[in-house]
Amino acid sequence: MSYTNISRRTFLSGIATSAAAAITVPRCFGSNLDTAQNQHNHILVLLQLQGGNDGLNTLAPIDDPIYRRARPNLALGSEAIELDRGLALHPALAPLAKLWKEKRLAFALGVGWAQPQRSHFKAQDQWATGTNSGEGTGWLARAYAHRAKFNSLVALDPSSIAPIEGGSLLALQLGPAQMRGNSKFRQMNNLINTTTSPVLKRLIELELAGAQELDRLKQALPSLPVGLDLPRSSLGQQVKLALRLIGSGVCPPVLTLAHKGYDTHANQKNRHNRQLSQLAAGLTAFEAGLQQLTNRPDVTILAVSEFGRRLKENGSRGTDHGSASVALLLGDRVPAQFLGNYPNLEMLDARGDLQPNITPPELYEKVLSLR
Repeated sequence: MSYTNISRRTFLSGIATSAAAAITVPRCFGSNLDTAQNQHNHILVLLQLQGGNDGLNTLAPIDDPIYRRARPNLALGSEAIELDRGLALHPALAPLAKLWKEKRLAFALGVGWAQPQRSHFKAQDQWATGTNSGEGTGWLARAYAHRAKFNSLVALDPSSIAPIEGGSLLALQLGPAQMRGNSKFRQMNNLINTTTSPVLKRLIELELAGAQELDRLKQALPSLPVGLDLPRSSLGQQVKLALRLIGSGVCPPVLTLAHKGYDTHANQKNRHNRQLSQLAAGLTAFEAGLQQLTNRPDVTILAVSEFGRRLKENGSRGTDHGSASVALLLGDRVPAQFLGNYPNLEMLDARGDLQPNITPPELYEKVLSLR
């Protein structure tokens, strides 16, 4: 039997629980799966921009001479879309300008850890857990633990699951493979009834609970509104499934998505333009879909990246791993359009990086207060 529905950390948590105590299935694994997770009034969508998005060119201090001197080949020009406070949006994000005017788009400025690890793996762990050590359970797993009306948190890309792992709710993957697969409930029930190993029984119970929850979610999925145009990219496919879940009436309170390819060490102008164009297409399609869904809960999208880029461009017309970046918030519950202050380009840290003024835990606290 393959354990593909639940996350690795949920799986290991099951082992630890079964070894330390009598075998009991958590409250969300019981027979009330059909009714426990009813519609609620807010869904948080976490979009991870993986690779280290260049915040300086996503939202640029367009008139700052330091910015222009540091980036003779990469600094944005008159094509950038000016917003406020001397900050301008990358032209590839032009489709989002309408959402800015409608106050459905906001930016958190200077978000990051002080002198962060420049390793993608360590930095992603820090952001996933909301801890400087990068250790512990996912920040969303902690935030939504012990909420009786929820069964699960769902990742729509396997690489986006870490923030929802390790808590009391099921951390599930739902993507093309799970949409195509058929769960073998009878075989799993037979194994539960016949196995004599408490550990194995616990693991099969976990797998069965995950399979039942996925089956429940899949059966409730509606068709998308007619005429909705969605990108064919990986992000577009995740947006498509997210919209179907949100319109289902049984959507989990958290969905996580991933958009890869932001590690722009070379030829950044073209590569970053491509990434942000895909991001804009995905977010505008998401917004269009939300506007067409009826009787849906409020939705907030938070887009973050594990770190920003260095102020100075490198010799390959790219940028290297840095520190602070910007985060995007979009949707129904958007706070003030700017959170925090843009990093002062005259006051870099000892490594020559931007100094953050909002830590990831502070950003998370603000976002969770919108629920």
